[in-house]
Amino acid sequence: MIGLNAEQIDSGAVVAATRTDGFGAVVLFEGIVRKDGERGKAVRELHYEACSELAIPEMERIAEEVKARWGPCAISIQHRVGIVAVGEVSVAVAVGSKHRGDAFEACAYAIEQIKRRAAIWKQERYADGTASWLDGVVSGASS
Repeated sequence: MIGLNAEQIDSGAVVAATRTDGFGAVVLFEGIVRKDGERGKAVRELHYEACSELAIPEMERIAEEVKARWGPCAISIQHRVGIVAVGEVSVAVAVGSKHRGDAFEACAYAIEQIKRRAAIWKQERYADGTASWLDGVVSGASS
């Protein structure tokens, strides 16, 4: 289960996609929109844009890297696009694995790689009516 989603993320479904009776651990990471922005201003909402033709294949490559490095495991990634309000989940990554250590490491690796490599851009929209695009991936290519 890897995708971009304009609707609220169902974290339960993200986790369920990684559960099997062969795994003893599932780790879920949720990125949640916070009210204090990266520029030090009060955030009203975030606006995410993505190039799905680049972002989804890159997230699939990241999932394959996770499986190759920490396998056997299962990974599920959902990232929001569009408007995401303060308090809502903007990204969810779940990893199911035989052991908790592998699941934690794999999940941390996956979210860091998604932020670094996926063609997804974030604009903070502030309570004062201004907005600012934050640094992100330029080309969507692997680094």
